[in-house]
Amino acid sequence: MTLEVYWGSGSPYAWRVLLGLVIKQISYESKQLSFSKGDLRSPNFLAINPRGQVPAIREGSFTLHESIAILRYLEDKEPEPALFGQDGAESSKIWCSIMEFMSYLEPGILSFTGAIFFNHLAEQRNEAIQARQTIEKELTLINNHLTEKPYLVGDRLSAADITLYPFVKFLARAAAKENTAEVSGTLRNVSGYYPALNIWCQKIEAIPGYEKTYPPHWQTKA
Repeated sequence: MTLEVYWGSGSPYAWRVLLGLVIKQISYESKQLSFSKGDLRSPNFLAINPRGQVPAIREGSFTLHESIAILRYLEDKEPEPALFGQDGAESSKIWCSIMEFMSYLEPGILSFTGAIFFNHLAEQRNEAIQARQTIEKELTLINNHLTEKPYLVGDRLSAADITLYPFVKFLARAAAKENTAEVSGTLRNVSGYYPALNIWCQKIEAIPGYEKTYPPHWQTKA
């Protein structure tokens, strides 16, 4: 059966899955959807994911959505290289890192980037600044950790890294917008203020096949 992968350019959630696929060297049929053309609301796609969100996969009659659930499915499909740990202790640490991201960093990133990408910065300036300050605290913790360890959990790339990385790039893209200088703070220069995080990003970008996962429309001017 062919694994069909439904994704959209620029979605950090979909990017996680694309990274997982190249890391595990799993072949698949790419199904890129357009946000602007309403592809995610089409009857065909809603039959795969009734929530109308990417990513989603279909393999035969089996369908699945939610990026981390899909990564877990890929782990069972191709166990090596392991993204969810080699034993219970390592797996627990990886899940802990993922949950920390979802609880403490993701809400701030979504608030900050949402104000920028949806052109709400004028009326949501204070909220964006508050979100940015929370993000800076979390990135400082992560950067400090990465000065001592090459990856978020131990010495190997894991699902924790794949969970965070697309959001770091998504965040940096938002902060680089011309009209965000007043609210972006250190996020306008992630590589300068968070050097260990920048080195970590470079390790992920050196993964064979990484360029195939990079959002196509990001290759043009932001």
